[in-house]
Amino acid sequence: MKRASYCEIAVLSGYVFIADRFRPDLPTVATDAERVVVDLLSQYGERRFVYRDREGGWTELLHTGIQFRGFAPFVGEIPGEERAA
Repeated sequence: MKRASYCEIAVLSGYVFIADRFRPDLPTVATDAERVVVDLLSQYGERRFVYRDREGGWTELLHTGIQFRGFAPFVGEIPGEERAA
């Protein structure tokens, strides 16, 4: 089974920010969210996981600490993005 391709943008004490690599031959982070969350939990523990989609929007991958449970819009500061004055 093919897996989504993503890269870590920032790993913070409470969050991990990732970006979907959007390869046409692979599923997206959204369609492969269950596996992505399991992978991230094994690497980073029970942090919050946020991903950037194709349109540049940010979405949180919600989880119970052991499995994916849904999506939520992310509202917060994104590492590396300047705040509008």
